[in-house]
Amino acid sequence: MDAPSQIFSSRARAKINLTLHVGAVLENGYHPLHSLVVFAGIGDELSLQMSSTEAGPRLHISGPFANDLPSATDNLILHAFESFDKRGEGQPLFKLVKNLPTASGIGGGSADAAAAIRLLKESMLETVSSFIQTPANLGADIPVCIKSQTCLMQGIGENLIPLPCLGQLAAVLVNPGVPVSTAMIFKAFDKIGSSSEFQLPAGSLLEMAQGGRNDLQEIAISIEPSIQTVLDGISTQEGCQLARMSGSGATCFGLFSDSKQAQIAANNLKENHPDWWCVPTMLGDMP
Repeated sequence: MDAPSQIFSSRARAKINLTLHVGAVLENGYHPLHSLVVFAGIGDELSLQMSSTEAGPRLHISGPFANDLPSATDNLILHAFESFDKRGEGQPLFKLVKNLPTASGIGGGSADAAAAIRLLKESMLETVSSFIQTPANLGADIPVCIKSQTCLMQGIGENLIPLPCLGQLAAVLVNPGVPVSTAMIFKAFDKIGSSSEFQLPAGSLLEMAQGGRNDLQEIAISIEPSIQTVLDGISTQEGCQLARMSGSGATCFGLFSDSKQAQIAANNLKENHPDWWCVPTMLGDMP
């Protein structure tokens, strides 16, 4: 009997767009972006074990949002494995604990795929040159999720400028429990035109966030008004320094001066809206 192979594990941390400025659609269908991106202390959990007995790659999904994923056979994690030039022996068995809500604007699927890429590289000692296709071909958020660190994201997601040593922000993440179609929001965005060119102001992480905006926020609210309810609920909490939607929604974040205020805000929001997903966390540099 073969000895069990080593198990590799990684956290697929939630991606938060502190700012999101969107340009006019390109001929390839993508939109140029200018976004200040941070990552949260919370996320999905992914493990990988290579098996010599499996006929093909497998994915087992558990966790509070497992049932919201359409299929374990059509998942970005498995697509990430297929993007490798599979020179190693064996087939992967992935186990995903789905802690983040789906279709929620915090890069859950992309973060999962990025974690899979990190684990595959670690387990098979592969390099980036072993990709059949570039990570960006799997999705615009994949490159920044692979780094999983504070970055300025430009181009269609492939142009990343790391912004180290900017520290952390105490935050609360809130989702009203409604999925939002990214494709629908961008389609509506294309009808009203793109934003002007934008440069983030210099300063702290908080000052840069406060100096930006999310160009998709008002469109998302017009499609799903509960997003405005979430933003109103966050912004009225004591000590809130900024309330904004992340990505194309519906998850919103609130920034607070310290983790105690974020925890109090999360408790208040949960009490008033028990059906909302609401978690306090830290955003930015992680140990």
